[in-house]
Amino acid sequence: MNDIRKILEEEILLRVRKPGRYIGGELNVVRKPPEDVDVRMALAFPDIYDIGMSHFGLKVLYEVINRLPWAAAERTFAPWTDMEAMMREKKVPLYTLENFLPVRDCDIVGFTLQYELSFTNVLNMLDLAGIPLRSEERLATDCPLVIAGGPAAFAAEPLHEFIDLMLLGDGEEIVVRVLEEYRRWKSEQPFGASAERKRGFMRHLASTLDGVYVPAFYEVRYSDGGKIASITPTESGVPGVVEKNVLSNLDYDEYPTQPILPLIDVVHDRYMLEVMRGCTQGCRFCQAGILYRPRRERSIEYLVDKARKGISATGWEEISLTSLSTGDFGHLDDLVERLIGLFGTRQVSISLSSLRADSFSVSIAEKVQTIKKTGLTFAVETASPRLRKVINKHIYDEELLEAVREAFAKGWKLLKLYFMIGLPTERPEDVEAIIDLIYRISDECRRAGDRRGGINVSIACFVPKAHTPFQWEGFHPLQEFRDKIGYIRSRISRKSIKLAFHEPDRSFLEAVFARGDRRLSKVLLAAWKLGCKFDYWTEEFDLDLWRKAFDACGLDPAEFAYREFGYEDVLPWEHLSPR
Repeated sequence: MNDIRKILEEEILLRVRKPGRYIGGELNVVRKPPEDVDVRMALAFPDIYDIGMSHFGLKVLYEVINRLPWAAAERTFAPWTDMEAMMREKKVPLYTLENFLPVRDCDIVGFTLQYELSFTNVLNMLDLAGIPLRSEERLATDCPLVIAGGPAAFAAEPLHEFIDLMLLGDGEEIVVRVLEEYRRWKSEQPFGASAERKRGFMRHLASTLDGVYVPAFYEVRYSDGGKIASITPTESGVPGVVEKNVLSNLDYDEYPTQPILPLIDVVHDRYMLEVMRGCTQGCRFCQAGILYRPRRERSIEYLVDKARKGISATGWEEISLTSLSTGDFGHLDDLVERLIGLFGTRQVSISLSSLRADSFSVSIAEKVQTIKKTGLTFAVETASPRLRKVINKHIYDEELLEAVREAFAKGWKLLKLYFMIGLPTERPEDVEAIIDLIYRISDECRRAGDRRGGINVSIACFVPKAHTPFQWEGFHPLQEFRDKIGYIRSRISRKSIKLAFHEPDRSFLEAVFARGDRRLSKVLLAAWKLGCKFDYWTEEFDLDLWRKAFDACGLDPAEFAYREFGYEDVLPWEHLSPR
């Protein structure tokens, strides 16, 4: 028996919560013996299994890589605090779930960067794996190549010291190209202890492939005031601006039709059918709408075929139609009719994400939820007509209220509404408009005659993100967010309305790193050494520890969160293009 697996079974798993996170062996797992492949990649998700196993991108990369006869993809996730403590006590390194191999023994470790508050987990996972944290410390060693991708990679300068290369854009194609090149270089002459050989390999990738960014090949100069003066390449052949990789045809063979069935409940326990990629709504606050352009749709025949195979291979009882704006998929009516005809008698329900707040969405939702009526979710963002124009959100109150009336009339018992506060140019009357609209929607629920109906309202603190039209704006002061949240709580008293707010402190730190530059790498390291990790989780987040890290590094987090960029300023992410 593998030594790691033996220690887990005999000394660790019975002493931690949810041991199913750490044992592998799920249905549809792909396990390739180490001696049968040339290149092995650890797909590292810097959050717990429950979150990572719900991520569609991880499923896609797992399928794409394992379809290659000479390559293998294995999964690893951030262990929760109880498991980490046991691993460190028993000297068990971070390992893969497929073969219980130390992550350090893989050729490549690839991190998914979904959100900025996972950055400390990246450092923690490298440390658990026994891999030196800094890229320069790994050059002259046999350590795996450490890469990263995902939306946060487009502004991940705080990680520049720790990641060898970042992949920008659609990952299905570019990751295969990187693996092919790695295989070739490995067969010609293993990296061994030559730093120049590894630099040469990364230089080759950065100069020949779209979407490959090597942070070490760029120099950032600062002015006396802390502003960035310039960002320039230091290696010949490396582009001044890295363009993302774009996959033109989404109807590829490697779509995951046999995804792994998790051993425990996860966030999204259903078959995910990505109907399209990209969005044309143009909301000015939405980073995903920029990063995933252009809009590309999958064909109905392709989607129906993948749904049929996916349900057959998993036994899941729900298909989720996913995209940034599923209601905008050009053939949604036809697709829904086909899926209902195929699965309706088998009690497989269909759900939609990202609905528009209009009657069309309710009509579609009624069709797909004939088997099980769950809640309806509308991302309203703001209730002020003036502010809707500012953020380019195409919603009108009467259109929304008509959709609400229709939903309650057709039997829905629960509505979920999403709003944001702290948007650029927001005024007190804009916050008042949110309260007024919530009550108007609640009144429609009462008029429907069903007192059991309810409204769940989630209110987020707006965080300006890179590459969006609001990237020059600053994060609103923390106390203003706290005051607005307190005011909204005091004004909404109906028991049928449940309020949930994003924590301003966490949003503040998110803003710091979403808008940060390379100076934050030392803060990131200092915070991790103080014990910061799982910063996205309420029970683990500690802003005081982060403030200590900033103080130790001589930096002020407010400088990064609140600063407003001028149009003439060099932005920290200016050399990374999502266009």
